[in-house]
Amino acid sequence: MTREDAERVARWRYRGAWSVYDLPSAEPILDALTDHHAVVAADTLIGFCCTGDAARVPGLAVEPHMLDVGLGMDPSLVGRGQGTAFGWAVVRHLALRHPGRSMRAAVQSWNQRSLRLTQRLGFADEGVLTAGQGGRPVSYRILVRPADLSGGTPTDLQ
Repeated sequence: MTREDAERVARWRYRGAWSVYDLPSAEPILDALTDHHAVVAADTLIGFCCTGDAARVPGLAVEPHMLDVGLGMDPSLVGRGQGTAFGWAVVRHLALRHPGRSMRAAVQSWNQRSLRLTQRLGFADEGVLTAGQGGRPVSYRILVRPADLSGGTPTDLQ
């Protein structure tokens, strides 16, 4: 991810409850640039993924065999049926870059759309974690995708 990509992501604004994903600035990405990866299609930034510390929510223990993963998609594309293809591109890329490691995602419990997507990508719900963020408790579902799960495609899982 480039500085320009990070600044573009920081300008994204989500609607309604999803505004919790708005960034106040590009600094959180720039501070961990090596853990952020741009997802580009036809020379257009459509989203990003983050890994490691950048993806791990407060209170979630580091597990060496796990790759913590987070996703963000351009809000103008959200809800248009492109999430699954975007998610598969990220999962395949990370599986190639980190062979033998399970992937772990933390999704806010209210976010049913993201929970469904994560499960379509082969992640299984492992439980709940409540983390303190911004002075309030936030509930997350913790989902894990085993390392030995085949790369597959969306049609393979239907």
